[in-house]
Parts: sequence; structure tokens; C-alpha cells
Amino acid sequence: MRDRDVRNAIQSALTATGAFDGAWLTGLPENYGAGASQLAAAAIDPMSSTQSDQWDSQDAGGLVITSQVSITLLYRHDDPQLRDEGAELLLDTAANALNGQSLAGLTLPGLTRFTAWSWQPATPPERRIGATFSYAYIVEGWDSYDTTP
Repeated sequence: MRDRDVRNAIQSALTATGAFDGAWLTGLPENYGAGASQLAAAAIDPMSSTQSDQWDSQDAGGLVITSQVSITLLYRHDDPQLRDEGAELLLDTAANALNGQSLAGLTLPGLTRFTAWSWQPATPPERRIGATFSYAYIVEGWDSYDTTP
């Protein structure tokens, strides 16, 4: 059970919507030599994780891992209204694709969702929305982390 498996599942789910020209696990199109031609993009970056146990003893159950990733949504268009509408549509599409899902067969659906987002200042021809996506999963046993490459 690894956060990278969940981030890969997020990337796959966003790509499967058909709404994105690209979804990257780190950085945005300009980091990959694909600049202004990319009209709709998403960048998935790890943010933070916490672990907790809900039991009195390590023998009683696993650890609950709660993680957050930053998903930057980017939409480019010359018309300011269409640019903002496109960015909002990307957010709504991402929420429909990810909220309440068991990503990579790991995450708890009731704890898998967007928790916050903020509009970044427009820099024509682009608008970005920075969103926080949270999820949780259980690692059975205190020494059962997946260490395979």
C-alpha cells in the first residue's frame, strides 16, 4: 500500500475523463516541453500524510494513513469568461471522477474527496485552480508498508 499507487490512480482517472490534454504526477506542461498548446491540464503533487491508530495496542489493528495531494488544474483560452468556465469545468470533472472512489483499490471511499480549492490569479491566457484532494487507507499491521520498487 503506497501513496504513489494512489497518485497513479488519480492520474489514470483524470486521463480517462477525456477532459484533460495531460495529467502529470509532478509539474505542469511547461515542465515537459509542452507549453501553451496544452489547453487543459492537471498536475498531481504529494503534500502531506499522517498516520494514526484507532486502537489501544499495535496488536489490535492497522494504521490509518490520511494523505493529501495538491492537484493544480490549468485551463488556457483567450476569452476570460471561457477561460474561467473551462477551469471550473475541469474542477467539476475531476470531482466527479475522484470523489468517493476506492483509488488503486486502497482508499476508503467515504474519505476520498476534494476538501478545498482556490482560484489563482488569472495570467492570460491561463487560469489555474489549486485544489487539495484527501484520501485515507489502512495499513494492516505496523510493519506492513509496501517496500517493493
